[in-house]
Amino acid sequence: MNIQITPYKNNKSLLEKYHIIRLDNTLINYRICNVYAPFGRQTEHHTQNNLSQHRLNIGFSVVEITNSNKSYLELHRIINELETYFSTFDELKDYELVSNIINRDTHGIIIRFHLKTQNDKTTTPLIQMINSQDIDTEWIKFDKTKQFNMDISPDCLWIDNKNKKYGISFVISKVFQFIS
Repeated sequence: MNIQITPYKNNKSLLEKYHIIRLDNTLINYRICNVYAPFGRQTEHHTQNNLSQHRLNIGFSVVEITNSNKSYLELHRIINELETYFSTFDELKDYELVSNIINRDTHGIIIRFHLKTQNDKTTTPLIQMINSQDIDTEWIKFDKTKQFNMDISPDCLWIDNKNKKYGISFVISKVFQFIS
């Protein structure tokens, strides 16, 4: 795989964190189209360190999964590729992977993403396209019933040495939602 990891500068977390970038120091970007976030955006979820989490949970129903929905297959491939890559690291052999792909048994699969933030404010732009016009919209106006397209990238590899767990965080850099 053509990637490298570099330690976070000024990491204030109890977790080890590493940026995931290409060997030429550029971000890895993907565009995923036609997805839903029926569970919306979580803004008041607090971790044990009392940090707000700015997340968007993407949902795929059992029917979409069994019908091989293209967006589901592509997201699953991207996440599995990175998770498989990092699972080969000797340092992580005895650690448990905490995946962003969460199986909800009879309901389908939820895939968890982070939104970009600065000073605990969401900075990932939400752009709604209405009558062929791009309109920057506040996240509170997010329409859970409409599909959207999003640009994502792997944000970091995190390692929790205390609990022997690790995972890859993905961040959404831009969301386009089409309103008709």
